Amino acid sequence: MTSEIIITKFVTKLKVMETTGIFIEHNAKGIPTFARIDLEKYGEKLKDFFISEGIIVNESPYDPEFVAKIRRAEKQPSRKVDLKKYGISI
Repeated sequence: MTSEIIITKFVTKLKVMETTGIFIEHNAKGIPTFARIDLEKYGEKLKDFFISEGIIVNESPYDPEFVAKIRRAEKQPSRKVDLKKYGISI
């Protein structure tokens, strides 16, 4: 059996149901196994669930001083660097 036939059989067995922003995927036996949810549409409604499961954490995992340093650097104007000075030619 060629890989193309195997893939075609797999795709025909895979049923995908689309409901505005929610995709439910079934396995070969027709049992729902995965749900893909558009978080732009349903993110706010699911936020409490994500927080309770630890998927979304309200606190930043980054050091606040480090974040502040990056934000300050983003506001500073860029500087032109002469790469030839370092032996780099592009």
